[in-house]
Amino acid sequence: MIWVQENMITILILVMLMWFFWGKLVKPKLAGVKSMTAQDFQTLKAYTLVDVRTLGEWQSGRAAEAVHIPLHEVKQRLSEVPKDKAVVCICASGIRSLTAASTFGQAGYKEVYNFSGGMSSYKAANLPTKS
Repeated sequence: MIWVQENMITILILVMLMWFFWGKLVKPKLAGVKSMTAQDFQTLKAYTLVDVRTLGEWQSGRAAEAVHIPLHEVKQRLSEVPKDKAVVCICASGIRSLTAASTFGQAGYKEVYNFSGGMSSYKAANLPTKS
């Protein structure tokens, strides 16, 4: 507690810098990306499900209708995903897919979602998978 009191100015400056960088750098990149639960996913009519996991993860089990585009290839392969329907990005936990979803959003895709909880949530909802 003494350390906090002695470093209050430094802490306040760090908080202000983090707030500034969030507002200027991170938040704009996530603009337009919505979070989607497994329950929400089941209500979508027209979509492309993009699995951004590694090849090994993909081969160990995937969503039945997913397209595989590893995260490091998303920018180069945007043209493979149609812009006229929703794009849902999924990974193992929801972190990498958020990065991919923001890439689609920045590229002009209008309806972009990040699948919350990733494949664990997908499987827990008993959605169709392939091996």
